[in-house]
Amino acid sequence: MLLVSILSLIALNNPLTVSIWVNRDDAVYAPGENLYVYFSADAGCYLAVYNVEQGGGVSRLFPPDGDDGWIRGGQTYQLPSQSSDYDYIVSGPEGIETIVAMASKQRLPTLDDEGADIVTEIIYIQIREVEPAELIIISTPEKCRIYVIEAESGEKEYVGKTPRALVLSPGEYVVEIKKVGYRPLERSIRLQPGETRKVFVRLNGC
Repeated sequence: MLLVSILSLIALNNPLTVSIWVNRDDAVYAPGENLYVYFSADAGCYLAVYNVEQGGGVSRLFPPDGDDGWIRGGQTYQLPSQSSDYDYIVSGPEGIETIVAMASKQRLPTLDDEGADIVTEIIYIQIREVEPAELIIISTPEKCRIYVIEAESGEKEYVGKTPRALVLSPGEYVVEIKKVGYRPLERSIRLQPGETRKVFVRLNGC
């Protein structure tokens, strides 16, 4: 009993320091973007990470079922881990979600745990819908075929003939213009949220 009391006093006199952060400095995300959560503690402890959704729903991000949640001091952990076969993809609607890290040297904390030994850190994730961009393509000659390629995924889509106005998500694209009897032309374009961009192209004959 004396040893247990001494160990408890040592734990109280050496409080934990816990840190939690995400892969965006401003913690602002648009639907469809990847979210990574990182956490660490300055000493070995039991740590749990909870996600509190806008509607009040709660899910435990760490530890997984069957794990006691013990982490090593001074080591940074990532969610999802590099070995995971899944990603955290942000979804709407707009609003605030809360990620809570709770740690204790004695036990794995639950979200409603108010013990004196519990250290809690909170980070707020802001979800914002991204305003689309408009891309207007005008060509000489008219009625050229338009293909839009997403730079990140490489996905290519036929979207119609010139002249044409397209509504696209902000990002990087390659626009390909084609017409029989003319040399094809490509343009790389980066669109910003809310931007309206006009692109004029002239195709040369073969």
